[in-house]
Amino acid sequence: MGSGLTKNKSKDLMNKYLSTSLPSYPWVWYGTLGGSPSAHSNCTLFSQWFLKNYTNDSVRLAMPSGNGYEMVDKFIAANGGKFSKSGTPQAFSLFSISPNNGNYVTYEAGHTGIVLGIDGNTVITGEANYGAPYGGLDARYPNNGTVVMTRSLSTFNSSTGVTFVNLNNYLVDELKNTDNDNKKGEKKMYLIQTKDTGHFFVTDGVTIRHIRTTRILGFYQHNLGLPTDVMLQGEIDEEFGKVPM
Repeated sequence: MGSGLTKNKSKDLMNKYLSTSLPSYPWVWYGTLGGSPSAHSNCTLFSQWFLKNYTNDSVRLAMPSGNGYEMVDKFIAANGGKFSKSGTPQAFSLFSISPNNGNYVTYEAGHTGIVLGIDGNTVITGEANYGAPYGGLDARYPNNGTVVMTRSLSTFNSSTGVTFVNLNNYLVDELKNTDNDNKKGEKKMYLIQTKDTGHFFVTDGVTIRHIRTTRILGFYQHNLGLPTDVMLQGEIDEEFGKVPM
């Protein structure tokens, strides 16, 4: 089950970013400094570019200081109550990571980027990194100037110092209706709760998977709005076979 852009479509978007003429440090673009050593290598620059190009004209750009950890708060403040902070990622969300965060090796400036898609338990992000040269969209440190990252939904959230702003109500038409699993003939996903054992599962009627954490369950229930069926554990075992727990 997915929403937003696939990893390949995310790379297409990041290539548009790379093809945009942007200033290098110390020049400024819409309130944020240009990148170094590559012009695109700055996290606040990429987030600002996305907001400028992929949200509608009613959205006001924040004037970020260059600190990625301030991007979410400054964006919310600039838009006078239109947006609220969340601890859970959704496709097309702005995110900020706290400074000096050992989970993500951020320094005093923290970090920012855009959640471009969700694919099951995988969060797909577009990011840029100040001080890093461009080494390809799949590159790792120290050549991760502009990259597409994949992170775990179970950890990439407020429990590890990441906050989000959902942009979906203010996207340009290009990014609307882009759910990456919205294909003809796809089986409908739903949840199953076992009334005798209290377990939850997600299934498309053919394959089934046990949901191990309340955070993932909440994502399926509240973010994706999947309906819930109630069965006995024995009925599940009979219909799907023994499910790994």
